[in-house]
Amino acid sequence: MARKNTYRILIWVVVILAATNLSMGISFWYHKQQDQKAAEEQQQQVEMPSEQRTRFFREQLNLQPEQVNSFRELNRNYNRSARRISDQLTLLRIEMVEEMGKAEADTTELHAISSEIGAMHKTLKNLTADYYLDMKAVCNADQQEKLKEVFLSMTKSKEDVSLPQRGGRRHGRQNRE
Repeated sequence: MARKNTYRILIWVVVILAATNLSMGISFWYHKQQDQKAAEEQQQQVEMPSEQRTRFFREQLNLQPEQVNSFRELNRNYNRSARRISDQLTLLRIEMVEEMGKAEADTTELHAISSEIGAMHKTLKNLTADYYLDMKAVCNADQQEKLKEVFLSMTKSKEDVSLPQRGGRRHGRQNRE
């Protein structure tokens, strides 16, 4: 009788473990599909026409017609290059998360991916600096000061990282602004 109960218990344990493994496998597959869909959607998103950004700068800096044409061309070039880099960064981040999710994650591969992400960030920051300097060269002194203010406000809104703090409260730069 004890063997029969032990046998039944073992069968139920096996059934429960099989169901758990099956549900975990389906969950991993589902999330991988969602990540791939998100990456594809990101690639297919239509970028904001550079005309809107040009209009923004025209209004903020009070640009002259010849300056608007220069800004429009600078925006087009920057947008194309920045979009390409941003898409590559998205794919690298997905690749990194997939590697981290493996049962036997390869730390060498993870470090290589993070190095590549760092290099891409550097490229993007250099591209942004060149973009800023090219726009600055088209501006007069007053416009250059306003351009600096615009870039500072954009940097503050996009670069602040909100990290969780003890007790669920946020401390730091975000709350002081």
